[in-house]
Amino acid sequence: MFRPIHIRLPLPAAFAPPSTKVTNVVSLTSVNNLQASLATAQRRVEQGQNQVQRDSEQLAQSRQQLVKEQEQLRDTERSSQQARADATPAIKQPQLDRAIEIPVPPKPAQTPAGQLNSIGQTIGRLIDVTA
Repeated sequence: MFRPIHIRLPLPAAFAPPSTKVTNVVSLTSVNNLQASLATAQRRVEQGQNQVQRDSEQLAQSRQQLVKEQEQLRDTERSSQQARADATPAIKQPQLDRAIEIPVPPKPAQTPAGQLNSIGQTIGRLIDVTA
C-alpha cells in the first residue's frame, strides 16, 4: 500500500489563517495615490494662503480709503459750518399788512415861487457836482 506524503507549501496572505502574521505590502498605486493627495492638499493650502494675503491687502486698502473719506467728511462738515456761520443773516421780510397802516406823510405846504426856484437851483448844482 501507498502511504500519503505530506508537503507543506506557504499559503498566500489571503488564505493565511488569522493566527499567522502577515506583513502589509505597499503597492505602487497606493504610493502614487498618496503623493497625488499630498500634492492636492499642498496646492489647496497655497491657494488658501494666497487668498488670505489678497484679502489682507484689500482690507488694508479699504481701511486707508475709509480714513481718507472720514477726513473728507470732517473737512466738508467744517466748511459747511463755517459757511453757515459766515452767511449774512436773512433779510427780514417786509410786513405788508402793517405797511398799509403806516400813514402817508401830508403834502408840503405851498411855497412861494422864489423859494421853490432856489431849491431847484440847489438840487441842480448837486446834480452837476455829482455827475
